[in-house]
Amino acid sequence: MTGIRKRITIGFLSIIVLLFFSGLVSLFELNHMSADIDVILASNRKSIAISEGMLDAIRANDRAVISYAVLRDTTYVDSCRMRLLDFSTQIEQARRETFNSAASLFDSLEASAGRLNGVVEQLRKSRKVENSLLPDSVWGGGATYDGTVWYDEEYMPVYNMASGQILRMLSYAQSSLTPRAERLSRNAYRAVTPVFISLVVMIVILLMFYYFIMIYAVKPIVEMNKSLGDWIRYKLPFSIKAECRDELDELKGKIESVTNNAKLPK
Repeated sequence: MTGIRKRITIGFLSIIVLLFFSGLVSLFELNHMSADIDVILASNRKSIAISEGMLDAIRANDRAVISYAVLRDTTYVDSCRMRLLDFSTQIEQARRETFNSAASLFDSLEASAGRLNGVVEQLRKSRKVENSLLPDSVWGGGATYDGTVWYDEEYMPVYNMASGQILRMLSYAQSSLTPRAERLSRNAYRAVTPVFISLVVMIVILLMFYYFIMIYAVKPIVEMNKSLGDWIRYKLPFSIKAECRDELDELKGKIESVTNNAKLPK
């Protein structure tokens, strides 16, 4: 394959290759963006899970405190301490792994956890629950202990503050990144479709254009050039089989007229 056919073929193939690689680059960038969004969503889901873990821990502590302080079941005294320790551990884990932009929320939550622990420890050290279970003759009387009053006045305000802070942190995690990241993820995948459609349509159009140029332009020119050369060298009749249109058909007719009217040398 030489001459005009080769140049046109190389030109069209170059355009197709360029379109193909541009599509690959676009696809790579879209996949990269989608992967980044997936990482953001995974991190945000982890933050939500940790917040829910802290909420479960403080609620478990609340149940243990009710059993110990209100129901006066002294077997829960160690459970109160363990639940508070678990709650503090959850806070530390959340600070390390999530919510880099919510340091002030963690500071307030740790302060509330410290006050919560202080209230429960003060009750435990006073042994009011244990003494209230003893007969007055053994305990020595004195001020009576009411677990419900202690729970409502001493424990509940601190508990409500801590649980409210956790709920605000959970709301912060749910509303900060998830809607935006999910919207970006959907947009990224929606953007892939037009890119592929555009590339396919452009490649099909180029291939059709290439086909018509080869059939109605290149092939007639090549055959006219060959037939004219045969006429000059071997005095063979000028004739081509390719379909000619427009200016090429006019050129074919003129060449045929010249060759038919030319005087052959004796």
